[in-house]
Amino acid sequence: MCERVEESDSEGNTLKTKKYEGKLYVSIIPGNIKDHFESLQQMEVRKDDTFILSYPKSGTHWVFTIASMLRTGNSAYIGSPHFLDYNDVDYLNKLPSPRLLASHMTFDRLPLQVREGKGKVFVVSRNPKDVAVSLYTFLMKLTVSDFSGTWEGFLKFYMEGKMMYGSWFDTFFDWENIKDTYSGGNIMYLVYEDLKQDLFHNITKMASFLGVTHDKSFLEEVTERCTFKTMVKTIMQEIKPQEQEYIKKVSEEKKLPIYRKGEVGDWKNHFTVAQNETFDRLYEEQMRDSKFKFRFE
Repeated sequence: MCERVEESDSEGNTLKTKKYEGKLYVSIIPGNIKDHFESLQQMEVRKDDTFILSYPKSGTHWVFTIASMLRTGNSAYIGSPHFLDYNDVDYLNKLPSPRLLASHMTFDRLPLQVREGKGKVFVVSRNPKDVAVSLYTFLMKLTVSDFSGTWEGFLKFYMEGKMMYGSWFDTFFDWENIKDTYSGGNIMYLVYEDLKQDLFHNITKMASFLGVTHDKSFLEEVTERCTFKTMVKTIMQEIKPQEQEYIKKVSEEKKLPIYRKGEVGDWKNHFTVAQNETFDRLYEEQMRDSKFKFRFE
């Protein structure tokens, strides 16, 4: 069974999570977590299912939007993905194909059939400084949030790995290990900073991975529709999340709090010199054995 955890410090910063089998999760995962995870393990996976997996605020909705257009052959925006984390399997089973499902959980929590090679999986990683800023800003926009406090308090929890879904480093190394050891052939690894640098090239590779065929003009249309600036502006105009009741309930700004700047290097506007030096020391220590080097600007 899960344990409800509430961290607090002397300055009044608080963080609520659920702990299950030694790992931290967001508090809105249903019930005691155990039953939900067991249902997910046995979930029937369809051949054309697509899963987008990441640590929170690493580009999940962005990659979902791209994948949805490639899967359907339609460049319309369709909102947000259905999360394995928060939805009952009975509900997920009733969704029409092709399903595009998301999760912030690690490989071991995915349905067994996915781990046996069924469906297609995109894993998205982003540099941890920009993740920290984006996650903090996101939580501050929510009417009810698992975190309450200051940027300084948030960063301390984040660096200690006490965040919902645990440590960014633990999640990254879990996926790096899967990349080295898993031979299922149904996982494609994406890097947020690479998408920003050359979106068309990455969209072309994503289409090939999904096994869908589109002409160059459609891929260029998807690229244009999914540049961050165009996407944020057009989604507000076409989907009108600001008019949806659930958005009004969860966000103080009364608009979709998912998309923000989407920039690489925005962390410079939030980290103090001292905070950056402390984080760099942690990063160098944690990543010393990693084969991957993130770009931070």
